[in-house]
Amino acid sequence: MNRTPRPFEQVYSQTTRWAAIGCVGWGLVASSAGCSAWPKQKIVPDSVATCRQLSCDAVAAAERGETDEACKLLEHAVAASPRDIDARRQYSEALWKQGEREEAAIQMQAAVQLDAQHGPTVVRCGEMLLGLGFADRALAKAEEAIALDPTLAGAWELRGRVYRHRGELDQALADMHQALRYSPNNGNVLQLTAELQYQTGHAQRCLTTLHHLFEAAPPGEEPREALWLAGMAYGSVGRPEEAVTNLYAASQKGESPPELLYQLALAQNNAGQATEATATVRQALALNGEHQGSKVLLAQLEGAGVPGVDTPIRR
Repeated sequence: MNRTPRPFEQVYSQTTRWAAIGCVGWGLVASSAGCSAWPKQKIVPDSVATCRQLSCDAVAAAERGETDEACKLLEHAVAASPRDIDARRQYSEALWKQGEREEAAIQMQAAVQLDAQHGPTVVRCGEMLLGLGFADRALAKAEEAIALDPTLAGAWELRGRVYRHRGELDQALADMHQALRYSPNNGNVLQLTAELQYQTGHAQRCLTTLHHLFEAAPPGEEPREALWLAGMAYGSVGRPEEAVTNLYAASQKGESPPELLYQLALAQNNAGQATEATATVRQALALNGEHQGSKVLLAQLEGAGVPGVDTPIRR
C-alpha cells in the first residue's frame, strides 16, 4: 500500500500539531497555516509522509462515496504512523460511519491519549461513549473538556446530553443554556434546549427558543423535529391553529411517521377540523394499523365517544 509522496508532500514542519495535508474530511479540520508560514522546514520520516498521503487518498475516496476503501486507507495510515493524531481521528470517524462503533470509540480514546489537551477531541470521545450507552464515562469526558476550556460549547452540550440521558432534566437544561451562551445559533443545541423546556413544562419558553432556531435556518429548511415540537408546544398553550400549521409543515418533510400524523390529527380535531383529522388519522393507521393513539382517536371521530390521549413525541 506504500505510495511515492508527491513533491509538495515531502516537506513539513515537525512542530505543527495538525497534519499539514490540506484535506478536510470525516468531520476534522486541518491547520489553515501554509508551508510558507513556517519559519523552518524539515524532512519528515517516510512513515509520516506515507500516513499523510494515505489520509489524503482516504478523503478522496470518501468524496467518491467509497467509504469501505476510505476506511481501509485510514487503517493503513494509522498503522504507518500510530502517533499521527489527525489520521487517528479520521479513522475513528470512518469506523463510526461504518457502524463499527466500539472500535471507533477505542480509536478516539487513543487520539485523546495522544493529545489530552485538545478539548474537541475529548468531547468527541465522550459523544461516542454516550452513543454506546456509557453515560458515566461520557460525563467524565465532558467534565475533562470543560476543565480544559470552559467556553467550549460542545463540552456543555455533551454534559447536558448525559444529564438528559440520566433523567436529570433541570441540570441538563442548565448545561444547554451554558452551551448557548458560547454558541447562541447552534441548531442542535437550540433543538435540545427547546425539547427540555417542553419536557419540563415550559411550553412558552420552548416556543421562544424554537423561533430563534427558525430565524437561524434558511427559509423552507426548518428541521422537521423543530416544526413537530412547535406544533406540540402550540397545542399545550391553547393555540390549535398554529399547532396545525407547524405539524402539517413537519408532515410535508419526507415520509411522515404515524406518531406525527396522529399528533396532526389531534391538533386538527382541537381546531375544529374534524374532516381533516379523520383523513389524517386514517393515514397514520394505514402506516401502522396497531398505533393505539390513532385507533382511539378514530373511534372518537367516528362517534364512539372515546376520548383521545395526547402523548409526547416518540422516537
